Amino acid sequence: MAFGKVTYQNVSIKYGIFVGIAHIIYFLIMRLFGLQDIVELSFLSSIFLIGGICLAIMAFKRAKNGEIDYFQGLAIGATVGVVSSTILALFLVLYLNIFDSSYLANLQASSLFPRSLSILSLFVLTIIYGSIPGFIIAFVAMQWFKRPDHTMAKRI
Repeated sequence: MAFGKVTYQNVSIKYGIFVGIAHIIYFLIMRLFGLQDIVELSFLSSIFLIGGICLAIMAFKRAKNGEIDYFQGLAIGATVGVVSSTILALFLVLYLNIFDSSYLANLQASSLFPRSLSILSLFVLTIIYGSIPGFIIAFVAMQWFKRPDHTMAKRI
């Protein structure tokens, strides 16, 4: 990307899509091994969100020659979280409606979700569960990335 054309929105959306796809692949692998009913394992996918946000901030900082505004970093994290969790939420709605409607009952039986969980509330909760952590992860990550001495150059 050219120096002037790189925006935090473009970078955020790109990495948000990657993280969303990673969430879906992880869910499908869990299903393949019969682990999708262990809801607590789904929270391990937060590793993808952490990695995606850090990679997005690094890519943006590299494209801007090492300059990054603190609020741009926060916006990158929040946007990656929203985009990735929206992709996952859309996938879960399709999955529940087309492939396995009994999965919703498994979520309702979990202590992590209310018994009155509907497909719509699952959609909204999935987006919330990805958006808020995205902002918090970016807040923590920006403590490192905002420093002027933090560079992406390889050290010999």
